[in-house]
Amino acid sequence: MREWSNITVLTPESDIDIASVPRLRASIDECAASGIRRIIVNCQFVTFIDSTGLAFLLSRARQLAQCDGLLSLVNASPNVVRILQIAQLVEPLHVSAAHKPDVPLLDHDAVPLWGKMVRVEPGVEHLAQYRHRIAEMLNQVGLSDEDRFDVALAGGEALSNAYDHACASAIVLAVHAYRDRVVIEVIDDGKGFSLGLHEDTDAPTEERGRGIRLMRMLVDRVDVQRRIGAPGTQVRLTKLLAHSQA
Repeated sequence: MREWSNITVLTPESDIDIASVPRLRASIDECAASGIRRIIVNCQFVTFIDSTGLAFLLSRARQLAQCDGLLSLVNASPNVVRILQIAQLVEPLHVSAAHKPDVPLLDHDAVPLWGKMVRVEPGVEHLAQYRHRIAEMLNQVGLSDEDRFDVALAGGEALSNAYDHACASAIVLAVHAYRDRVVIEVIDDGKGFSLGLHEDTDAPTEERGRGIRLMRMLVDRVDVQRRIGAPGTQVRLTKLLAHSQA
């Protein structure tokens, strides 16, 4: 997964079974043919996946992996997760559940193992370099290649929001590693905005409003808070390390 712009989210409108697989196959194959290498299947409306669906998803996941890509399933219901567990496909399909347990905040006296802070250059043309910068810093953390890509992509979305929506003149990117998690912070000096932990944004338009939803698919916790005592917004992305989730 060397590119960052070739990503798409597909949301099947029904169960993934012998009847619906042809439609999903057409969508995924069209994406792959156009060069997209990161495909997220949003299972928000999926309650069941039959053997045809399982075989199809596994085959496309393997094809994308051969092209240095990734297919993953997000927002999977408990029943769907159970089906995938029985089929031993939770890891091959990079599955995340719809109802993740709330990730507790760090204790106030928690000290990171290490941390790095970067002042972000103005201009969206620099966005790609900071996504790669995040991924490079995460090489020191116990994340899989896929999780490292996802966290860097979520960090890029937070930076994109700061560039696009906050009208910020100064943005700071911070990465902190703890024993059980990695935390990415994007702090700007823009208009200021807060969002509850499970609160949704307004209905997205064709081009805008999907960044926070995508971040929530990619990491374990997203905090969006108006800064106290200073103008702007602080976005905190938390990704638990595999050993802590076990």
